[in-house]
Amino acid sequence: MLTPAGSRSRRALRLPRAFPRRPLAEPLSSARAGFFGSARFYLRVGVLAAVTVGLFSVLTLRLWSLEILQGKRYAHAATQQTFRYLDFPAPRGLIVDAHGRLLAGVSGQLQLTADPSALGLVGRNGRWRPTGRGWRLLRRAARVTGVPASRFSRRIARGWIKAPYAPAVLVRNLARPLAFYVEERAARYPGMSVTAVTERSYPQRALGSEFLGLLGEIGAPELKQSRFHGYGAGEVVGQSGVEAYYDRVLNRGFQRARLAVDSAGDPAGPLRPLPLRRRARTLELTIDARLQRAAERAIRDGIGFAHAAGHLDASAGAAVVMNPRTGALYALASYPSFDQSASARDPQYLAHLLDPRNAEVPLLDRATQGLYPAGSTFKPFVAEAALSAGLISPYSTLPCTGSLTVGNVVFHNVEAGINASLTLPQALSISCDTWFYRLGTAFYARQLASGSLDMQRWASRLGLGRRTGLDLPGEAAGVVPTPAWLRRTFSKPWERIWYEGYSVNLSIGQGYLALTPLQLAVGYAAFANDGTVVTPHVAKAVLDPDGRLVRALRFPRRRVRLVDDWAIRQGLFDAAHSSTGTSSSVFGSFPVSVAGKTGTAEAPPGSDHSWYASWAPASNPRVVVVVLIEHGGFGVEAAAPAAREIYSTFFHLHG
Repeated sequence: MLTPAGSRSRRALRLPRAFPRRPLAEPLSSARAGFFGSARFYLRVGVLAAVTVGLFSVLTLRLWSLEILQGKRYAHAATQQTFRYLDFPAPRGLIVDAHGRLLAGVSGQLQLTADPSALGLVGRNGRWRPTGRGWRLLRRAARVTGVPASRFSRRIARGWIKAPYAPAVLVRNLARPLAFYVEERAARYPGMSVTAVTERSYPQRALGSEFLGLLGEIGAPELKQSRFHGYGAGEVVGQSGVEAYYDRVLNRGFQRARLAVDSAGDPAGPLRPLPLRRRARTLELTIDARLQRAAERAIRDGIGFAHAAGHLDASAGAAVVMNPRTGALYALASYPSFDQSASARDPQYLAHLLDPRNAEVPLLDRATQGLYPAGSTFKPFVAEAALSAGLISPYSTLPCTGSLTVGNVVFHNVEAGINASLTLPQALSISCDTWFYRLGTAFYARQLASGSLDMQRWASRLGLGRRTGLDLPGEAAGVVPTPAWLRRTFSKPWERIWYEGYSVNLSIGQGYLALTPLQLAVGYAAFANDGTVVTPHVAKAVLDPDGRLVRALRFPRRRVRLVDDWAIRQGLFDAAHSSTGTSSSVFGSFPVSVAGKTGTAEAPPGSDHSWYASWAPASNPRVVVVVLIEHGGFGVEAAAPAAREIYSTFFHLHG
């Protein structure tokens, strides 16, 4: 069919598609073309996607943990790489007496120190050596201090080994004028500085060295002991006295200081102390510094009294002043003693104290560690044993003669010409030895018949021959001899037999009996307070740094039922006040009534030991006083006058 000119025939044309359908992945091989569109293909792709998402999730969580949860810890670790931390002894707590007087405090000590890195270098062997410039500076410091430069070098080298980043101490206890001189000329002494460190101070000087104690750096053997659990090497701890017993109260460990270092670990800034986390607490004692000073003076005067009486070998003594109802110690004195303030400042003085060749043994606290026969001060304990055993009554009489023969041995009385029948109070008043010898023979008969050891049992019940529980280290136990003690102590057969003479000797406080003055004070306190055996103590309370009470310290007491002890108290009162009493020449006119017993204990080859054990007022006891003067002669010659001085101070009777 024809169409008009210029016209085109209409027919449907099928154009090719512009974007043909293609699979998501083109197969490399037409043989596996069907796999890429299958379910297995999409499963694999899904697993791969899940694993990828999981890995990124874990990394995101880890990043969140590092940045958010543990960010502070890692920041602190990074800071530690920038700083080095050094430990220095922190200031110890104060020690005050019962009235708040400072006995042991804290003060500053000036030292000349040096920065090891500024004066020398550390070689490959790890040893510090001064550079040429360092030698010149050390010599310059040596000229003004008087200390050789070689010694400075050794001190810096030792200090580097002990604490590499800590300044080395060149001069301890630097005098103030010299410290001002160095500080004013700091440009001439680069790498050196004057620093202040804390140290123990003793405002009362040598007062109370018996109970305050010494300080020292903890050693390797001590770190292994259970009582030092938690302590660190280099820590300053108490070595004796309350400093040792209450170290965990007074000691606050280390004070930290921070030093900036560079990437090589070399110091890059000054040493800066960090604030203390907690301040040390204060220990309040029962000690009265006024009475302590009087007791120490009384011992020296007692030695003088002994010399005046012809006992020139008297050179030492002890005194105990105690509350008979609580056991609180008002004074605890021993002579010769030492100056703890000097020992803290002068190493040579301390070395002299620790020298075993030191004949005076000033570190021995004779009040708590010295062991002595008690002499006639033991007679009240024998009397109580006899009363409780029914051997005597307060009204029984026994002969007081010039001597008593036991077996083949003659035991003498001090008064050879006496011949009288006495009751217990009378025998205590004049201190008749033969009266008590007869009790000794009676006790020996009871021992043979029934095995009872009445004297020893009562002595132990009242605190003798055993540690009292004092809150100070090193207390001696003492000895109240028994047949079993003889068998444990001696090896020869004849030495292990308890003879009748042993009981006779024990009845007047002689033989193997060995007591401390503190034990005797505890025993006399039991007679004074009708049978309460107290625990003596020097600590009263723990206070916070502002002086507020943290904890009051309590100590145990136990009751003992005494039999007819009024007769013993009467005898001790008469001994101080009746015309025939052994100490009436000292206390007969004293304004305060005293109940006391003199003691004269044999101590060959020297003079006898002089004792006085007592309390006052006699009817309402407020204080127990026990004084011992070694080789002081009769009790009334040295110990009793010394005790009178202590009572005068206690009752304010100096006028």
